[in-house]
Amino acid sequence: MNIVEQIQLWNQVIVRVLDVRVKRIGRGDEIHDYVTPASMFIFTANGRAELWVDGDVWLSERYHLLHIGKGKRVTVQSEDLLDVYMILYKASLPASAMLEFHMMMQTDNPFMKSWGVSPFEPLALMEMLETMFEDWQQVTGRDNGQLDTVKNIGQIDGLSRMKAQGDFIRFAHAALRERTEHARVPSMVEQVIRYFARNYRGVISMEQLAQQLNYTPQYVSRKFKEQMGCSPLDYVVRLRMDLARKLLRDSIATLQQIATYVGYSDTMYFNRIFKKHTGITPGQYRKKYQHTVSKNTMKRLDLSIVAPRPPMYHVNSNDNDNDNHSHFIVDGGNDMASNKRNLLATALLCLTMVASACGPSAQGTGGNNASNSSQADNEVPANVEMRTIKMAMGDVDVPTHPQRVAAPAFLGTMVALGVQPVAAENFLMKSPYLEGMLDGVTNVEDSLEALLELEPDLIITQIAQAETVDKYSLIAPTVAMPYDSFTSIQEEMRYFGDLLDKKDNAEQWIANFENQTGKLHDAVQEALDEEETVSIMQEYDGTAFLFGPKSGRGGRIMYEMLGANPPSTIPDDMLTGSYHEFSLEMLPEYTGDYLILTTDSTLEQLQADPIWGNLPAIRDGKAYLWNESQSWFRDPIAVEGQINSLADWLIEASQK
Repeated sequence: MNIVEQIQLWNQVIVRVLDVRVKRIGRGDEIHDYVTPASMFIFTANGRAELWVDGDVWLSERYHLLHIGKGKRVTVQSEDLLDVYMILYKASLPASAMLEFHMMMQTDNPFMKSWGVSPFEPLALMEMLETMFEDWQQVTGRDNGQLDTVKNIGQIDGLSRMKAQGDFIRFAHAALRERTEHARVPSMVEQVIRYFARNYRGVISMEQLAQQLNYTPQYVSRKFKEQMGCSPLDYVVRLRMDLARKLLRDSIATLQQIATYVGYSDTMYFNRIFKKHTGITPGQYRKKYQHTVSKNTMKRLDLSIVAPRPPMYHVNSNDNDNDNHSHFIVDGGNDMASNKRNLLATALLCLTMVASACGPSAQGTGGNNASNSSQADNEVPANVEMRTIKMAMGDVDVPTHPQRVAAPAFLGTMVALGVQPVAAENFLMKSPYLEGMLDGVTNVEDSLEALLELEPDLIITQIAQAETVDKYSLIAPTVAMPYDSFTSIQEEMRYFGDLLDKKDNAEQWIANFENQTGKLHDAVQEALDEEETVSIMQEYDGTAFLFGPKSGRGGRIMYEMLGANPPSTIPDDMLTGSYHEFSLEMLPEYTGDYLILTTDSTLEQLQADPIWGNLPAIRDGKAYLWNESQSWFRDPIAVEGQINSLADWLIEASQK
C-alpha cells in the first residue's frame, strides 16, 4: 500500500485516543519487550537510542518518530537520558465504509505497520506531544512516570476527549507529512543491525554483508564501531546472549538445546561465553530468574512496560579475547535475504525445542538450519512431485497436482475451475454467488492453527507481503497474487488453471464465458443508442465514488465486456484507477443516461433525495440498484451472474 492509499484510509477511519504517556529512561536503562496493546506513535527526544520493533531497528541520534502496530514487541535501549513519548490509539472503519477500504485494512493495514523517520521539525512535534500529555495527565490524574495499562478512559469528559481527538489528528497529520516529505532508507548501520538480528544464530559473513552494502568489510566495521561503540562481532555476541537469557528464563529447554539454538554447538564453550558476559553461569542464571519471571510471563508483558530482568547487557569493545569469534567469519556465510523469521516461526521453534527435550539432542551448529528460507521450512513428502511457478514475490515450488488447496483468496476462481478448497475465509464465503457451492469448505478466518489442522498442500493468498507469506509457508507452499495482478478474467483463469492442474477446465470455462458475453454484448449494443452513456457509482455516508473499466461494481462488465461508454464529461484520470471519490456537486455532470449504483437506499428514497432525486436516471427509473455484497465480488462465478442481470436490466431499461 502506497502512502496515498494510507492517507486515504486515515481520512476514512474513526480514531480513538487510548492513552498518552511519557517515560524517562536513565543511562543504561531500557524499555524491554513491551508488547504494544494498541497502535501507537513513539517519539524519542534528547538522547541516542536503539529502537527495536520485533526484528527491525532504528537508531536515534537526538529525535526519532516511530509508528508501531498492535501486538509488536518494542525495546528501547539508551546510554543517555532519554524522554520517550507514547500515544496509543485505535483506528477502525465504520461498517458503512466501502468494501475496498475494508479489504485494504484486511490485506495491508497501515495502522499495524511499523515505520520510522528522523523528523525534520522535531521541536514542533515535541510541542504537540507535551501539550497532549499535559492535558491528558490533568484529566486522568496520573503521575508523570506511571505506565500502567490502558484504563481510566471513562474518567475523561466529553470535551476533553474531543480535544484529545483533535490534538491527535493534528499530530498524525504532522507525522504523516514528515514521513511523506522526509522519508529515508535505513542507514548502513541500521541495515547491518537488522541483518544481524535475522542471522545472528548462524554464520555471519562480514565479507558477504559488505558486498551487498557496496562497502568494504573494514569500512563497515569502522563505521559500525563509531556509531555503536562496539565492534560488529561484539554486537552479535550481545544478541546471542540476550536470546540465551530469554530462553533460560522463559523455556524448559536444556542448556545444550539453548546453546545450539543461539549459535554454539559446544555447550562448554557457550557456558564460558555466557559467564564472561553476564558474570554467572547459565545454570545459575536460570535458577535465579526462571521462577520469578516465567511463572507469569504473559501478564508481565501485558501489564508492565519495563520487564523485570537483569540490567542491560553491555559489551566490552576493547576485549580482544578470541572467545567471541565463534561463527563469525570474513568470507562465505548465509545470504542476507535468508532466514526470515516471524512470531509463528519463533513459537514453532520453541515448541520444537521443548519437544526435543524428550528425544535425541540437536546436532551441528545453529547456522546450518537457520539459512533455509521460510518456503523451505515445509517438509514435502518425497513422493510428491513439485514444480516451480512465478508469483508476485518471485518463484515458488508447489505440488504439481495439489489435492488440498486452502483459498484465503480467489475462492470463486477455485470453484469455477472445479476445485473444492479445504479452507477459505468467511468474507469470501459470504458471496451470494457461491451459495450452495461450498459444502466441505471450512471457514478458518485468520487462524493459522485452524488452517494447520486441515493439512493443506497449497495455500493461495492475495497478500503479497513477506510476513504473511512466511507464516503461511510454515504450513504449506504458498502462492501470493494480489487481486489486481490480472488484466482480464481470462488471464486469471489460465493462471490458476495452470497452478492447480486444471488447464482444460480453465479453457472450457473461458470458451463458454466468451460465447455468453459475446451474445450479451451484441444485444446491449443493439439496445443502446450510439450517444447513450452509462455511469458506475457507489454512494455512502454522503459521499460518492466513481468506478471505471478496471474495477468491480459492474465497471469492467459494463465497459469492457458489454461495450457501454461512460459520459465524456468524466475526466480520463478518474476512470483509470479502481475508484475515485468526487464531490456531490459534480453528480449531474458525471451521471450518464443510465446509472448502476451500489447503495443501501431504495429507489423511492433516492427519488425523494434533493440531490439524487434530480438526476434523470433516478427520476426516470433508469438506475440499477444493488447493495455492496452483490456488486463487490468480481470472481468468475460472480461475474457470470452479474453480467446476465446487468445486461437484462439495461436492455429492458432502454425500452422505457
